[in-house]
Amino acid sequence: MINLVKNACEAIAPGEVVTCQLKRDCNPNYIQISVHNGGTLIPAEIMPKLTQPFCSGKSEGTGLGLAIVKRIVDAHEGTMSIQSNASAGTTISFTLPAFELSPI
Repeated sequence: MINLVKNACEAIAPGEVVTCQLKRDCNPNYIQISVHNGGTLIPAEIMPKLTQPFCSGKSEGTGLGLAIVKRIVDAHEGTMSIQSNASAGTTISFTLPAFELSPI
């Protein structure tokens, strides 16, 4: 989550807004987390590469943030998606299996 928020903040100008949502509605066995910014459109040719190590849409980026997030999501049998368009900005969402905490 920290890597997603950090990437979202780095992609926009100071003072712009990053929103985070946590949902658990359609399927109670899963939880969805989304991070959104109103930054510039991510080019279509870069989108499928963003979760690969050392691929970055920014010249000063390391390309590790989203690659790390993707590996964590995969390790927990979740899914991840990236949506980006000029009018709505960019949203990165991931869905993970939810678990119930046992009472002590």
